[in-house]
Amino acid sequence: MKKTYLLAVLLLATSGISAQTMIDVIALDKEVMRQTELESIPPWPEGVVLSGANEHWQKVLHKGNFVVALYESMPALVDVSYPFPYDEFVTILEGRVILTSTEGEKQTYSVGDSFLVPKGWRGTWDMPEKFREMIIIETKAWDSEEE
Repeated sequence: MKKTYLLAVLLLATSGISAQTMIDVIALDKEVMRQTELESIPPWPEGVVLSGANEHWQKVLHKGNFVVALYESMPALVDVSYPFPYDEFVTILEGRVILTSTEGEKQTYSVGDSFLVPKGWRGTWDMPEKFREMIIIETKAWDSEEE
């Protein structure tokens, strides 16, 4: 009887191991990300968009220790007067962006460029044409901004 019970326990334990979900590597193929359909997100609060359209879209590709997301905006000049809430790694997939700090330093990035916007940065985020980016942000920071 003990042998039958032990065999049943072993079978149940090993069946649980084989039923674990496979973890796949996520390819961040730029061409695929340029064509991925995104979901509309609510407009920026009043006063954030200084000029241009207040239309943008987003899609979260992965959420683990870090969030990997795609973001797209129609041409707009966005005010970042409040300190940027988190460190954000960016790769531009479409368009270009001109970041101008409150001290007047301008940095222009275009398709294929990557950069990091550090927590606390302030200035304007100018997207003079349709703009799409892949962003990577720590999940804790992302979640605290979503609240």
